[in-house]
Amino acid sequence: MHIPLDRHSVIPLYLQIEETLRCAILDGSLKEGDKLPSTRMLAAELAISRLTVENAYGELAAKGFLEARRGSGAYVRHPYAPPARTAGRPTPFDDGAFPVDPFTTGASRLDGHADTPLPPEVINFAAGIGNPRIFPQEAFRKVMHSVLRRHADEAFHYGDYCGYYPLRDTLARILSLQGIPARPEQILITNGSQQALSLVSQTLLRPGDTVLVEEPTYAEALTLFALQGIRTVPIPCDADGLCTDALPALLAAHRPALIYTIPNFQNPTGRCLSEPRRRQLVALAAAAGVTLLEDDFVGDLRYEGAALPSLRSLATGGGVIYIGTFSKMLMPSIRIGYLVADAVLYPRLAQRKHLDSFTTSSLLQRSLDAFVTVGSYQRQLQRACRLYRRLRDVAAEALARHLPEGCRMELPAGGLFLWLQLPPDIPVSRLMPLAWQEKVTFARGACFYRDNPQAEFTLRLNFSANTPERTLAGIERLARAMALCRAQSRHPGHTAESAAAENGDGVSNRPPPMI
Repeated sequence: MHIPLDRHSVIPLYLQIEETLRCAILDGSLKEGDKLPSTRMLAAELAISRLTVENAYGELAAKGFLEARRGSGAYVRHPYAPPARTAGRPTPFDDGAFPVDPFTTGASRLDGHADTPLPPEVINFAAGIGNPRIFPQEAFRKVMHSVLRRHADEAFHYGDYCGYYPLRDTLARILSLQGIPARPEQILITNGSQQALSLVSQTLLRPGDTVLVEEPTYAEALTLFALQGIRTVPIPCDADGLCTDALPALLAAHRPALIYTIPNFQNPTGRCLSEPRRRQLVALAAAAGVTLLEDDFVGDLRYEGAALPSLRSLATGGGVIYIGTFSKMLMPSIRIGYLVADAVLYPRLAQRKHLDSFTTSSLLQRSLDAFVTVGSYQRQLQRACRLYRRLRDVAAEALARHLPEGCRMELPAGGLFLWLQLPPDIPVSRLMPLAWQEKVTFARGACFYRDNPQAEFTLRLNFSANTPERTLAGIERLARAMALCRAQSRHPGHTAESAAAENGDGVSNRPPPMI
């Protein structure tokens, strides 16, 4: 087995072996069920220690690419291979069929079958994460190993349920530099920002309470409120964010217990709440005695324009709970978020966190603090912004070239998402199966609305998660599906071939209007 090793590289030998074998599995050179050489045999062949090979195999097994069979050896396991059939039950994606169960295409990806990865040929614009190519896996691994060498005993303990204090202190200084007032004693470390949202909901709200939310808004927030019996009332929005002129009437009519908002690069639209509206929102909420929940999940990912003040920085009298996360910037699996709350609410939120999950991983918190402290986070942020701006521009230019007439696109100044509004003859419910046939998928707009007919003509595209090449290919596929959907709306029974003939390969070179 030919595995080239660079013994002068900063990348450890075991990771070089793991990368070579993983690529061979993904490109088909190694097939499902192939037996790998024994660790002793491969170590001898490469003139390295057996432990190095064992570490490489361990990495492959942890990522799902290898199965160790006692007494037999190590075998290739392709994580994207179709799952084994169960008698009488088809596999989820048999024959390229589009899965149509009610949970298909939730907020983050096409996963009516949550444990089944999408086929690798499907280009996925529905993801809610950043680009895996820039996740700092190796740098974070080195930091974690350093923490384990120096503080293994403490790192494996439960730790403070409010969070590792040095990390809270680091966060307080970072936030203060950004103009967001915060002290370590006001910061609660959570298992991702989703837990922070859940803690606020459980602590401040009761079944039957009302929450005002932007329309559209984060799908998992709507689901969370619904599961707790919370009533959500939509606030109309436009290109400048939620319409504060509508708030006085809504506040008077519904007497909400909370206003939930994503002011920066909103999910799903990518819009930013304008500064005048931020000030008006804070003033109206304070006058009504309503708590504001500010979800700033990707506020650092700004590609152009000046940063806007946070709602918490504008609320001099308090009344704003601020939520942030590291999952979008570093790695989704790190699952470390945080919230900032004033003294009157903090003890209740901290107690709820303790009862809900006891603590957040002490090892991950210590590693994150070391990673952020040495400046790696700022370098990672700059790197991400450069890449994501380029990917946004690639996606926007391709959409302008290929989308059918009548589609409207919103170009965000930051974040992860592009928001599309479709014409009446391209409804999402008919578009999605056609897109699946073209091997492309997206997040349907209905995930982000409570109940609005407009949702049938909206969709969200993640521009950050794919390579430029896959982005271009995916948008061309989506445009073909849209052309076919439009043709079928006008002439039922149209095929892909007839739609392509009418539209000159199924796409339009006329750029859609920007808003």
